Amino acid sequence: MVRMNDCEYNQSSLIQLSPFIHQVGGHSSMFQYDKNTICKLLAPAELDFYQSMPDSLKKFTPEFRGIVTVQYCEDESGYIKLIARPQTTSLENESVSNEQDISLTNDQQSSDNTLRKSVQLRCSKDGSIDYSNSLGVDIVNYEQGKTTMSTINPWSLQLCKKQAEKLHRQFIGDENGTVSQQYILLENVTARFHNPCILDLKMGRRQYADMDSDKKRQSKMRKCELSTSSKLGVRLCGMQVYQLDSNRYKFTDKYRGRMLTIDEFRSSLVQYFDNGRTQRFDIISDIIERLESLYTIINSLVKYRFYSGSLLIVYDGSLHSKLTDVRMIDFAHTIYDTATTTTTTTTNDDLSNIHPGPDKGYLLGLESLIGYFHEILNNNEKNTTRIKTEN
Repeated sequence: MVRMNDCEYNQSSLIQLSPFIHQVGGHSSMFQYDKNTICKLLAPAELDFYQSMPDSLKKFTPEFRGIVTVQYCEDESGYIKLIARPQTTSLENESVSNEQDISLTNDQQSSDNTLRKSVQLRCSKDGSIDYSNSLGVDIVNYEQGKTTMSTINPWSLQLCKKQAEKLHRQFIGDENGTVSQQYILLENVTARFHNPCILDLKMGRRQYADMDSDKKRQSKMRKCELSTSSKLGVRLCGMQVYQLDSNRYKFTDKYRGRMLTIDEFRSSLVQYFDNGRTQRFDIISDIIERLESLYTIINSLVKYRFYSGSLLIVYDGSLHSKLTDVRMIDFAHTIYDTATTTTTTTTNDDLSNIHPGPDKGYLLGLESLIGYFHEILNNNEKNTTRIKTEN
């Protein structure tokens, strides 16, 4: 039998979370709080970073919007619900102020909401958890390391199911039938995009932090050595590209990203701009400009190390939109000198002696990306000139 807990999610102060269907990477599931805000499991070091980061980085990171307590619930029919209880939030200004913002139409909002509401997990009487509709088939058919076509990213579905299974085990083992976790609230970077095409990149040549165990260090070092991280300072961790011809997304996961050679990594960057009908090389200049600006900022931060950090590159798959964005994410292993902040949790008093200068691994990754994007753009211009000449 499924045990029930008392979860009055109809209270006006509580919010029922839904899966974040545009999560293309990471190892723990994120959830959607509202259209403009997502929830990520709270890591003390990451929370410290968001609360004390230098102002220069704020335009390149998701806005931090507070903390919520999330309770795991199962209703009488076995449907699983995650209910958020806000603690400290700064959501008064939820409107997007970017002058490039394109408002979603009612039809587009309805389509996205329908997709999220269709992602329903249910606990059977035997205690097993699966999706209550055909989405479960998408996970069964999903093969790690293979390119997949779907309306919802199977990676996000898989993570969501694993998180529910973990919480269910805790729920069954809890005498009071109450299981809750703390999450941080972050800006949903994809909210401004009709059909977000997302490139999730693991940055730097070193992924382990100073405080990691030897076992974890060795594991992360092997992943870097066997991937493009060791040579380029960047590797693919996840990608989704909207396909105009099928009205679906093409997905690539982190396992495929680890296997890519340098030439295949470059080819993946070209594929990122291919929507099935044309190649969106028209937006590359804007992305390069953002990357170059970020490079200047990172180069000025001589006491920061963004170990195991990622970079999100996003553009709108809608044919006539030129909206783009570049953001840094994942700061659970970021370290910095105490002299630069007032926090003590994630600092290293001898950082300036152990790691002199800026984060060279992260800078190498940015250099590689900028170089490849310039190369793609230049090749396209040459081909365009050649075609015009031949005609």
